[in-house]
Amino acid sequence: MRRLIQRLCTLVAALLVVTKASAFSLMGPFASWQTAALGYNLTGDIGGPMNIFEGYRITVPFLTFGYDATFLNFFGSNGVVAVQSAMDVLNAIPKADEIVITNMPRQGVSSIPNASAQGLQIYDLKSAALSTVLGQMGLASPERWVFTLRDRLVLQNTTNYTVIMRHFDPVTWTPTNRVNDGAVFSYVVTEPLLPGNYAATVNTPVGLSLPNIYRTAASVDNTGDLGPGEFFGGLTRDDYGALKYLLRFNNIKTETLTAGVTLATTYSPYGPALGTNASTNVAIATARRPGVGKVTFIPLAVDSLLGVAIRAVTNTYVDYFYHPTNFYLTNQTLQRVSTLPDVVFTAADLASLVVPTTSGIQAARMSRPTSTRWVNQSALNSVVTGTGILSGPGVIPSGTSNTTAIVITFDTLGPSRYNFAGAGGSFLSQRFSALNGVWGYFDSTRIFSVFPDGTTLQDLERQLYGR
Repeated sequence: MRRLIQRLCTLVAALLVVTKASAFSLMGPFASWQTAALGYNLTGDIGGPMNIFEGYRITVPFLTFGYDATFLNFFGSNGVVAVQSAMDVLNAIPKADEIVITNMPRQGVSSIPNASAQGLQIYDLKSAALSTVLGQMGLASPERWVFTLRDRLVLQNTTNYTVIMRHFDPVTWTPTNRVNDGAVFSYVVTEPLLPGNYAATVNTPVGLSLPNIYRTAASVDNTGDLGPGEFFGGLTRDDYGALKYLLRFNNIKTETLTAGVTLATTYSPYGPALGTNASTNVAIATARRPGVGKVTFIPLAVDSLLGVAIRAVTNTYVDYFYHPTNFYLTNQTLQRVSTLPDVVFTAADLASLVVPTTSGIQAARMSRPTSTRWVNQSALNSVVTGTGILSGPGVIPSGTSNTTAIVITFDTLGPSRYNFAGAGGSFLSQRFSALNGVWGYFDSTRIFSVFPDGTTLQDLERQLYGR
C-alpha cells in the first residue's frame, strides 16, 4: 500500500512539473478561512487568493490618477515622469479579447540590473507603481499562491495540512505550478514562520527554474519589493493572462454599477438618443455584464494645495449588458464625472510600518489600500455552496465625485540603516547594519533620477558611505 501511495505521489508530481502553460492568480478580500495562522492577512497584505470564478474586477473603462502635495514636494516632476511611465505601460495593454497569451513575454524584469543603482541601494519607483496598480486591479502573486494552505487540523498529536492551488492556466483555467511558462514551483509546508508563528506553504522553484527572471509584475506588490537595481520593463504572460480573464467580453457576471456612474445625456437633433435606456433618464444598475475589455488611466490635474481637481473630467462610455427583462444583449451610454483622482499618489514617512520578508522584516517602502472596500457580489451571481455564499465574484469600485478610491503612498525616509539584536548575537554597529535604500528611476544603463528630487549620486554616496 505504501509503495502504491509513493507511486501515485510521484505521478502527481510529474504531471505538475510537465504541465506547460502560463498562468495567473486572482485577488479579493480575505475569505473567512484565510487567517493569519495559515499565512494570510499578514502585515502588508491587501487581499487573499481567489478561486477561478471568484475574481474581482474593475467595471469602468476609464480611471483617473493624480498626485498630492506630499508626492510633488518629495518626488517632484521627475517622480511624475516615473509614475507616468508605469501608467503608460498599463495604457498600452491591448483589449482583453485581443491579447494572445502565447505572444506575450515570459520575462518582464530586466535580466541585467543597473549595477550602479544596485550598489547604491536604489529601488525603482516606476516598477513599484506598476506593480501596486496591478494589485488594485485584482491581480495576486502567482509565486506566492501557486500552492497555499486551506486548512490545518491537529489530530492525536499529528498536524495535518490541506494544500490547494490558486494559480490558473489562462486557456484551460485549471491549476498549474508553472509561472510564466518558465519557473516550475513545488512547496514545503513550514511551521512556525516568523514573525507571527504562523504556518504556510513555502513555494520554491524546481530544478533549473529561474524564478527571478520569470517573476510576474503582480508578484512584486504582494510579496515584496524588487531588489535594488532591478526593474520591470513591462508586464509578463501571467499578468496579461489575469487581465484577459477578468476583463474579457465573455466573462459575464451580474454586477451593480459603481457609485457616481449616471446615464449620459446623448440627445441629438439629427437622430434618436443613443442607448436603449436613454428615454427613462435612469441607468439600469444591476444586470449581467461582460468585462469592460480594457482600463485606461487618465491623468487628472489636481491643485496640490486645495486638494481638488483644477478641472473636472467627464468620461463617457457604452455599457453593454443583458437586459433584466428580455435578456437580450443591449447597451446604454453612461458617464462618470471625476472631481478627484481614482488613484492618488502620495508620500509619507513609513518607517513605523514593517513587512515580513524571506529574510526577516524590513521597513515598508510603500502602502496602499486593502481589498476590504471591494464589493462581493456572489449573491447576485447565485454562487452558493452548502456552507453559504462564496468569496466572489465581485467588483472593485472606482472613486465618486467626493471620495478617492485608491491612495498609494511611497516612503520618504531616505537613506537609512537597519540594525537588530537577537538571542544569538548582537548586530548594532554600522559594520553589521543593512542599507534600507532609496527611491530612484533608472533603466539597465542609466539612472535618470534619485529621490528626494534634486539628490545627486554623489550626495547619495556621501550619505551612505561617508565619502
